[in-house]
Amino acid sequence: MHTFRTIPRRRFLLLASAACTPFPASFARAASEPLLIRVTHPGGSTGFTEQQFASLPQTALTTHTAWTAGPRRFDGVRLSALLEAAGLAQEDLSGRRLRLLALNDYEVSIPAEDCLIFNPLLARSMDGTPMERSGKGPLWLVYPRDDFPELIDQRYDHRWAWQLAAITLE
Repeated sequence: MHTFRTIPRRRFLLLASAACTPFPASFARAASEPLLIRVTHPGGSTGFTEQQFASLPQTALTTHTAWTAGPRRFDGVRLSALLEAAGLAQEDLSGRRLRLLALNDYEVSIPAEDCLIFNPLLARSMDGTPMERSGKGPLWLVYPRDDFPELIDQRYDHRWAWQLAAITLE
């Protein structure tokens, strides 16, 4: 007997489009390996599996957040490094915005220049533990709040997208 899992229509369309998108040879993946995050821009779309994400340059960031007590250590990939791996150069970001879409349907548009000014991190783990969907994971866009006093302001808090699944250059 087969068990079928219901996939929301939007998620199904994302998964269906992933199968049709050509990937660079270095990002060849098995059809059964799920995507961790997808980056879409006018030149195309690139999906990253857990393994591909882990192969990108890893960075650690320790900072306070508005949602946790005390400073926390986050490990992951700089947003700028992910965008570069998806085929975007710094000059592609000038004057543009990034639309972030989360698994919980949260959506926010941030200035693409945030990559150059604040260099936020796509965190995969917090305090050494991989983040699960129930705990802001699998990816959380984390800003270095302790390094930039202007980020300690609720006007920036909405940019901290957790359960991040897709990024689109607008």
